Amino acid sequence: MPQIPDPQDTSDAVRTCLNLLPRQATERILSRLKEAINYEPVIGIMGKSGAGKSSLCNALFQQPVCLTSDLLGCTREPQRLLLTVGERSMTLVDLPGVGETPEYDEEYLALYKALLVELDLIIWVLRADDRARATDITAYRALMEAGADPSRFLFVLTQADRIPPLRDGEPWQASPSSEQCLSLAAVSAQVAGQLPSSFPVMAVSAHTGYNLPALVELIVHALPVQASSAVYCQLKPEHQTPDTDAAVRQQFGEAAGKAFDSVINPDHLPSVWTALLRCLRQKLVQLATTLWDRVFG
Repeated sequence: MPQIPDPQDTSDAVRTCLNLLPRQATERILSRLKEAINYEPVIGIMGKSGAGKSSLCNALFQQPVCLTSDLLGCTREPQRLLLTVGERSMTLVDLPGVGETPEYDEEYLALYKALLVELDLIIWVLRADDRARATDITAYRALMEAGADPSRFLFVLTQADRIPPLRDGEPWQASPSSEQCLSLAAVSAQVAGQLPSSFPVMAVSAHTGYNLPALVELIVHALPVQASSAVYCQLKPEHQTPDTDAAVRQQFGEAAGKAFDSVINPDHLPSVWTALLRCLRQKLVQLATTLWDRVFG
């Protein structure tokens, strides 16, 4: 039976690490760190109807998140899905897909703009074999004009296994053929030019599992530091790698560093304290990195 993390043990370890600080400052830092630990991220899933949003979510997350339909758009209203593993939770907002009708698109775009402020990350899903991206481009440009941050968008090409050229009669392959990889590279470059973001376009297949670990790594790096650990707990273990394990621990360390900075600013103190406080901050960051399994495991 898995061991339940003891919050008191974590608090005591942090207090010991910061024992050179005044007690009040230590408690304030600990309070800010607890806010990061208990933070519940919100991720939006966007894209045209039929792009494979639901299938991608079900391939990534441990819990089933929504139904799929091959024939009809099954999502008419934003669905807020609370995902919980252990003591950690996050909300996945499955948004209506653009591209059904002009009337729906206008309504959905207003909805997206209203939700921007609360979304930690937006995963925008496009079919790899679909060249019709006008509605996606129009919606994205409208969001940029509304003040959206490009660093909060990930563009994902789904159904990579269906990209031409397909070979009739062959079974599903876990990875695309060399010819398909060339096609995916060309499509990814085209999408990156049409829908500029701070991150590379990722081609995946929910059906075969192709590139899902790479997508998980990209998601970890794209999320704010206070959000990555809670999201990581929800993802299927088979898509987690040693590199993503290290990255998520490092981000938790950065969250601890931000908690320290919110209370202590060495630059505003006498220079004799500056080196000591910076060393203490680094010690806290390293401690938080080692405590990740105790807090989130």
